[in-house]
Amino acid sequence: MKLLLSAAACTALATATLTASFAAGIVAPSDAEAAGPFDKLKKKAKKAKKTADEAAQAADTVDAVVNGRGLRTSTGRGGVGPSANGSQCNANRGSNSNSPCTARAPGHAGNAGPAPAKYASATKCASLGIGNAFVARAGDYTFQQGLSTEERSGLLDRRPGTPANGCLFEGMGIGDVLYVEFDANKYQKYAYKVQCVSYDGSEQLDHTFGPKVGNYTGKHVMLHEGNSTGYTPTASGSNSDRSSAYDKYMKKRGRAFTTINFEALHTDKAGTDFYCQLFDKSTGKSALALTYRRGPVGS
Repeated sequence: MKLLLSAAACTALATATLTASFAAGIVAPSDAEAAGPFDKLKKKAKKAKKTADEAAQAADTVDAVVNGRGLRTSTGRGGVGPSANGSQCNANRGSNSNSPCTARAPGHAGNAGPAPAKYASATKCASLGIGNAFVARAGDYTFQQGLSTEERSGLLDRRPGTPANGCLFEGMGIGDVLYVEFDANKYQKYAYKVQCVSYDGSEQLDHTFGPKVGNYTGKHVMLHEGNSTGYTPTASGSNSDRSSAYDKYMKKRGRAFTTINFEALHTDKAGTDFYCQLFDKSTGKSALALTYRRGPVGS
């Protein structure tokens, strides 16, 4: 009897551990598929995680309303348009669709304040034909293929961005992804490196520890045909197909693009505002500049 009880206890412990691992994203899909008997447990864990994510998004929305986060509008200084805080991807895109669409919720640190004049005045913008900029959040969207509902990832909740002083984008925070286009004949992406300094000058970040440049590709911008986001252009096929289609689309227009996203730092509870630029040391000029507030992820 003791042996049976011990075996049952071990089984329960293993089940609980695997469930927690699935919920935390520790166990990879391949591990789950190899488990065989745990397939049903995998589905339950995914359902539990989805419920937790939805609850977290609801908390973020309430927090945003209470604290006024993400409700800013473009100003003469340059900035980004109204944000839906990632909870409603249908907002600000000219679409009446209510198809499932979830962008990742923002962190709780808020958004960067106005750029310090001493930093903004030190930025010399290169003449690169900058334009068609927007700030978005990465997330998942759906589309129909016959009777099947397919899901892909992309840049959602897009808000138009207007640069100040020629190339400065202000007021971003954790979870934001900045998309900017340039004249392809003028923009040499490998010439530009990230430079960041905190508003108080106490901390500096570079291309290794600062914002991530180029993390998102054409497949994240050119969403799949038949999706209900309202974003154009679209293309069909695999992620690779859509990336190739977007590269051709950009080449035809004589344009190049880059993306910049801002990662969280769990130890930065209060949030720290940074002024950053993509700087070319050989010319002393910047492709663009931006401000963002680093902080912890939403809880």
